[in-house]
Amino acid sequence: MPKELKDLVFGLDIGTAKVMVVAAEVLADGEHAIFYSTHIISDISRLADELVFIHDGRLLGRHATTEMAESWRRITFRLAVGETRIAGVAEHRRVRDEHQVVSFAQAETLRHLGELGADRIEHSPMTIEEIAVMILKGGSHAQTA
Repeated sequence: MPKELKDLVFGLDIGTAKVMVVAAEVLADGEHAIFYSTHIISDISRLADELVFIHDGRLLGRHATTEMAESWRRITFRLAVGETRIAGVAEHRRVRDEHQVVSFAQAETLRHLGELGADRIEHSPMTIEEIAVMILKGGSHAQTA
């Protein structure tokens, strides 16, 4: 097996590894795409260019994996302002003036927080699995097909 294929399947279970080797061979010509259905996001997310989320037969979203990794963030900050809607946020939790949000548009969210005068802003990346859970929870942010 070529080194590239060994690296491609490192850490995958044997069944998934076999599927990935065949998929890599088919995709090698650049003229084909593969539709792979799974509940194990961690196995496929590092191989896929795009992820499509379907729940109960309904398309929830189609996202490029690199864009998902770049745009989704968990952001914590302090803001004394009362109830406010923050741009690009899928989930918002607040205890007094301490906030934690999940943003699907980090640049927009960070810009808006700056405008609101938030301080102690910290952000961290989310895993593709965490992002998938947020998308499957629903909301208008997931409707990007």
